Amino acid sequence: MSAFRDVQSKFADKNAQVLGVSMDDLDTQKRFAQSLNLPFPLAADPKGTTAEAYGVKNGDHPDRVTFVIGPDGKVLKRVEGRDALDPNPALEACPLHHGKKV
Repeated sequence: MSAFRDVQSKFADKNAQVLGVSMDDLDTQKRFAQSLNLPFPLAADPKGTTAEAYGVKNGDHPDRVTFVIGPDGKVLKRVEGRDALDPNPALEACPLHHGKKV
């Protein structure tokens, strides 16, 4: 998450929103976000509803996956495992939308 934090402005330049989701409870998420000084929201999914909907629920813990979701709600890119820790593939897959130019 710290790698995504460090390039948050590059996502913002592409009108992209970073959002972290885990099956931890809300209090755990808050402490984690504060400990890393994250500038983006973390969502708590303790029942695994979101993890299941995206096909990443693996028992009590979801697999580590980064998704890039387009403005139409479709998954544009899926990065799994240790590769999901690197924000660059997600950043490269982010479309520039809403007419913003670089």
